[in-house]
Amino acid sequence: MLVLMCYADYNICDICYICNYCLIIQVLTMKNKMSSRERVLAAIRGKPVDRLPVMTWLNPHTTCRLIADFHPPAAPLPRLMGRAIWRRFIHRGGLDAGAFTRILPMALEEFGNSTYAIALGSDTAILSPDFISPSSFIRYLRFSDGTISVPGPFGGRMTFAGVYMHPSEPAVKDAAGLHAYQFPRVTESHFKQVRAFRRRYPDACLVVEIGAMQQLLCDYILGAESFMLALYDCPDEIIRFMRQLCAWLENIISLAAGAGADIIFLQDDYGANHRPLISMDMWKKITLPCLARLVETAHSSGLPFMLHSCGFQMPFLKHYVDAGVDALQSLQVGAGNDLRQAYALTGGELAFATGIDVQRAESMTPGELEQSITNACIAGEKNGHFILAMSHMLQHTLPNESYEVIFTIINSLVGTGKTS
Repeated sequence: MLVLMCYADYNICDICYICNYCLIIQVLTMKNKMSSRERVLAAIRGKPVDRLPVMTWLNPHTTCRLIADFHPPAAPLPRLMGRAIWRRFIHRGGLDAGAFTRILPMALEEFGNSTYAIALGSDTAILSPDFISPSSFIRYLRFSDGTISVPGPFGGRMTFAGVYMHPSEPAVKDAAGLHAYQFPRVTESHFKQVRAFRRRYPDACLVVEIGAMQQLLCDYILGAESFMLALYDCPDEIIRFMRQLCAWLENIISLAAGAGADIIFLQDDYGANHRPLISMDMWKKITLPCLARLVETAHSSGLPFMLHSCGFQMPFLKHYVDAGVDALQSLQVGAGNDLRQAYALTGGELAFATGIDVQRAESMTPGELEQSITNACIAGEKNGHFILAMSHMLQHTLPNESYEVIFTIINSLVGTGKTS
């Protein structure tokens, strides 16, 4: 282009025509030429892509069901494990099965969202440092009255209920104890799994979860009740602790970058249905400054920053843009969010990883589910800055027809020729 401008024989209209022609040629020759890593990063930046990128996110029970009933992986060990665990889960009553049977699928959580995700057509793999991945921090189980509890990765204890681990005993009793809290030590050794995946899949887009911030303090360290009371009784203590937490997470971001991450992924829920979890004024005072610091740290390492946040997100969107967040993963329609309005509010400065409505899919017909995904894809193709993603972990409770819709659409995008 610069060369063309040096020639007086070309007027401005000729140059524009040539630019448009070159752009058309670029898009046509780009078809299926991008790696997954290139595709996802381009979509986040709003650049042209050869097709919509895909981001899957599976509950470990869903991983086992998909292995047993839909798409067995090539590797024999996870194939045998997934089938055996799923048969045991179903034969012993599913959600009514004993706690040990229900916890077994956790052994395949990392596999389901990394190696298996790539086999299913995902452009992304999601991995965590070892200290927060269940297969790493679960050292022993305590059985009591039919329930299983384990030491939490941040102190306290966690109990397995349904198909999830829930904090049952916070690490600190009240805000007065926050000053003495010691964060877990995190080193390069906690990123062995991340490094191994990076070496094996150099072209995949590696999304590395760094944990949580506000949600970590609320759910794991203080507990929800103590956190809410402390917001009013001692907000300065909460702000001080959040700054310490932020500094700890900044170190994890640097380690993740060194281990080969392509995207930094913070999971931090700020919304409930149709409302924020805490007041916007409190969130802007307590959480937003720390969020901006984490984004800056990721950017200084050359990495985009993706936020997962459940619930109502519309009041936060402009603040995400101001903080420099690159992509928002979730945007659940049932919580009051609207993708088209979100694009209008952010003016093309925030990418969205969404479109497969996991929550509402439970009550949708296959046709309704297909239409909702199609509508999201149309909006994403029109506005750019879009990754077709699940609005949360895909659940094992969906009917077969819903899985078929989801993976037929994914397969049609990625051109794998796989059947669901």
